[in-house]
Amino acid sequence: MNICRYTRDKQQEWDAFVRGARNGTFLFLRDYMDYHAERFDDHSLMYYDDKGKLSAIMPANEDDRILYSHQGLTYGGLILTTKIHATDVGNIFTLTIAYLREHGFTGWYYKQIPSIYCQYPSQEDEYWLWRNNATLACCNLSCTIKMDGNMPTPWERRRKRGLKRALEAGMHITEDADIETFWPIMVENLRDKYGAAPVHSLEEMKMLHSRFPDNIHIYLCLDSDNIARAGAVVYATNPQTIHVQYAHADKMGKKNGAIDLLYSVLIDKYRTSGYTYFDIGTSNEQEGKVLNEKLIEQKEGFGGRGIVYKQWRITL
Repeated sequence: MNICRYTRDKQQEWDAFVRGARNGTFLFLRDYMDYHAERFDDHSLMYYDDKGKLSAIMPANEDDRILYSHQGLTYGGLILTTKIHATDVGNIFTLTIAYLREHGFTGWYYKQIPSIYCQYPSQEDEYWLWRNNATLACCNLSCTIKMDGNMPTPWERRRKRGLKRALEAGMHITEDADIETFWPIMVENLRDKYGAAPVHSLEEMKMLHSRFPDNIHIYLCLDSDNIARAGAVVYATNPQTIHVQYAHADKMGKKNGAIDLLYSVLIDKYRTSGYTYFDIGTSNEQEGKVLNEKLIEQKEGFGGRGIVYKQWRITL
């Protein structure tokens, strides 16, 4: 197995590999990863077998002699083919650690891909993380609905009441809406409720939406006067998993159950479209050490249950 650093002339080869990988999502395509390239010193790696065939890749960046996989992504460890074996993944870990030591790195920070984003079992990396004395640096709890199972979790009463209020108020959902209409709602809610700002700027999200119109969708919840009261940015990450990147409502929308109607429509839409998982997102602060209980309770009210996003550290 040979290792090399990604360069821009390899974009076509990289993207083709992502599309055929067993745990690839569109977030690993270079046109998504590189939208904020100026913020990170990219140090993505590519792994070739003894016949020169690309067998694995890893989105990564470097900062202060630590390799991160990748600080600009929610997840992003090793991306693998269906043909690669457990021992090959072990060799990749050995090779990567040797490479990092040779190039003066002091650590490796690894963001594991949650199981719901893998189209085929892909947890060999967790085994080799343990074998290489990795420590769990961060664990965030997400709330995910499994939409094709035999054990559907019913909505809680508060969510049903919210849905009823929204319908009685004449609220309705529009798809592929103007993101500029939703953005002020989200910015105001994040600022007032959490003292936070969106991960993306409006211009960045508009650019990503234009690059990936089949993967990024914008929804609005409108009142009876067609005024936007809530909205969501939804990622169709791969053929099985939907991820809610952003979902927010203004004060009137919260009062009238706009989010309840929004999720009701989205869950029905993507269930009938053949998707398996509807990931509503994490509810943590301080690298997972604090759980926003009210937020996750709201998400659980739609039938979601826990999936973890793990981040590991290997000290060299």
